[in-house]
Amino acid sequence: MHAQTTSPITIPAGLAAEQAAASSWSWYSPQSPASLVRRMCSSAARVADLASLAIALMLALLASDAGNAFSFAHLFQVRFSVGSLTIAAMLFAAWKAVFWMSGMYEPRLNRTPGAFLWRVPMAMSFCAVVALAVFRFELHSFVEAARSAGVFWFAGMTLMFAVRMAYVTYDEYVRPSRREPRNLLVIGTGGRARSMTMALASHPEYRYQLTGFVDSDPQPGCAGVAPVLGGVSDLERLLMQQPIDEVLIALPVKSRFDEIQEVISICGRAGVTTQYNADFVNTTVAKHQTYDHATGSQVVEMVHDDHRLYLKEAFDRSAAAIGILLLAPVFAVVALAIRLESKGPVFFIQKRYGRNKRTFGMFKFRSMVVDAEAQMVNLEAKNENDGPMFKMRNDPRITRVGRLLRRTSLDELPQLLNVLFGHMSLVGPRPLPNRDVERFSELDATRRFSVKPGITGLWQVSGRSNTNFEQTIQLDLRYIDRWSLLLDTKILARTLSAVLRGSGAY
Repeated sequence: MHAQTTSPITIPAGLAAEQAAASSWSWYSPQSPASLVRRMCSSAARVADLASLAIALMLALLASDAGNAFSFAHLFQVRFSVGSLTIAAMLFAAWKAVFWMSGMYEPRLNRTPGAFLWRVPMAMSFCAVVALAVFRFELHSFVEAARSAGVFWFAGMTLMFAVRMAYVTYDEYVRPSRREPRNLLVIGTGGRARSMTMALASHPEYRYQLTGFVDSDPQPGCAGVAPVLGGVSDLERLLMQQPIDEVLIALPVKSRFDEIQEVISICGRAGVTTQYNADFVNTTVAKHQTYDHATGSQVVEMVHDDHRLYLKEAFDRSAAAIGILLLAPVFAVVALAIRLESKGPVFFIQKRYGRNKRTFGMFKFRSMVVDAEAQMVNLEAKNENDGPMFKMRNDPRITRVGRLLRRTSLDELPQLLNVLFGHMSLVGPRPLPNRDVERFSELDATRRFSVKPGITGLWQVSGRSNTNFEQTIQLDLRYIDRWSLLLDTKILARTLSAVLRGSGAY
């Protein structure tokens, strides 16, 4: 039994240009950001975060008793009552809920360590608000409670950042030095094998030593990098004769699926670690891919679907409830004006398509005559907008009060009820009338139904009625693809400016 000579992965001169392109972190890299993020989202990290908050809470209590000669010795003499232990348990439960809702431990939301730079302060701010309520109840002084909450926030954030810095230091310096050299065998010689090999060669700290390639149909892509030791039929013999630590599968899934299955089976019998890229679905729309253990299938999510949506939902409903209470006098004045000008209902309720094309009744203040929909047939030829959407600058169906309501966007206020009921969101694609939706001719336009419709959106802050149908759809899709809580905040701020200017509203 003869051992094959191995050497660190080197780059032939002809492939040097690809090394720069492959120098980014790879999906299978042991110290890649993806690996580091998984460690930051592990159970150990969660326990470390709760421990950090416990220490921060103790420091906050010390700060609250600073004027009473409080000492650490006194702290250890404190006897905890059932009530205080119950409050502590509730605090920890609330903090865990905050971390969960903020996506602190979701790898797909923290693809790089830098993503934590804003998630930690955000989560700590919510935790500090919870702690402030407890401090206010216990200390009976808002100034002392605020001071203790400030100490808690600063100490907790410092400790949580320190934990993450420790993770980074360990992954960057300690872990690579402890990693033993590993002999690697690559299955495949095509473009995928070349790019994966280039990525590994760009990071010698991984200490992979390339033994060679195995391919039943050798391609010229990896020529000069390492020898081709045979085909898949030779893999069993190679694993028996050579000291192979890991096998990297780099075969195209569609055309060589059976060989991939055979390689995994052989490596399983030999007890050799196998790596392969499961991300073989090519799509420019998908936001995330997961594995469903119940069905044993890969799930491709075409829209954002994570814990941030819980924050968005909570904010939407809370803001809608507060808005309805604060704007109740405005509702009353508008309702009175509508009834004084014309007979008919105050509210206009129309069926619209919501998320996943589920219909709901959308509320608006009535701005047209009662039989406006019946008159629609006679006005179709006067549509001033291209595509399915109907827009007419001087629509004769609009009442005088209605024209003022539309100009000031007050006719949209009742949609706060739809937000409160969960039919709509504050920000999202506008729910179009069923008449417009039934005239869609492009499949891409229906992707706007993959999220909840909104009272305002990119369309409203980008010209509103001055945009044509195609531009409206593109703005909706751009919002869906780039959605974030920060984008929602920006749109809400720009909406206020657009409403005050009355731009594009008629």
